[in-house]
Amino acid sequence: MSNETGFACKDLTVGQLNALVKKLGGEDVVRGILGGAIEVVTNMISFIVATFTVIVDRTKSVDELVKDGGFGRVHDCITSRNIPSPEDVTKQEEELVLFCFDGDMSSDAIRAEMDKEGCEPADIWDLIAFAKMKPRFKVRFVIIALESIWLGRGGIALPALEGDNSLTLRIKSHPWNTLFQFLARRRKKSA
Repeated sequence: MSNETGFACKDLTVGQLNALVKKLGGEDVVRGILGGAIEVVTNMISFIVATFTVIVDRTKSVDELVKDGGFGRVHDCITSRNIPSPEDVTKQEEELVLFCFDGDMSSDAIRAEMDKEGCEPADIWDLIAFAKMKPRFKVRFVIIALESIWLGRGGIALPALEGDNSLTLRIKSHPWNTLFQFLARRRKKSA
C-alpha cells in the first residue's frame, strides 16, 4: 500500500516549488498538466540551480556586514570605502537565485540569461546574506555577484564566495568558465 499523503518532494523549499510553478506558466497551467488537459511537449532549459528566500540588509555598511559575517578570510579591498552603500537602504526579504552555466560565457551573456528568468545580478549585500543563510554553499563553489564592481589595480574585480569560507574579489573573466556560479535576485513585480 503506497502512502498517498506523503510529500513527493519533501526536500524542495517553498521558494523552489513556487519558482517551478512560475516557470511552467502559473497555477492554472500546473492544474491543467496535473488534470491531463495540458500535455508538456517542450524541453525547458534553465540555468537555475536553486532559489532561496533570505533577508537582505542594505541598512548596514559593507564593513558592518563583513564583521558580522563569520568569514574565514576577507579580501582587504572589500570595504565600505571601496563599495559604498546602495541608494535603496532597506532591509527586506528577497528571492535569490543561483545560476550555473555549462560552458564559457561572458558577463553580458550571463546577465541576459538572468534577465530571461526575471532576475538581475546580485550585489555584495545579496552575496553576504546568502553566505550567512546558506553556509554549505560556501564550501562547494566560487559564487560571483556581478553587480558590485570594484576597479582595482588588476582591472574590474567582483565579490566572490570561495570554498574556504572566504569573501574575496575575482578579476572579471572574459569569458567566465564553468568553475564559477552566479547569484541573482528575482526582480520585484510592479504593482
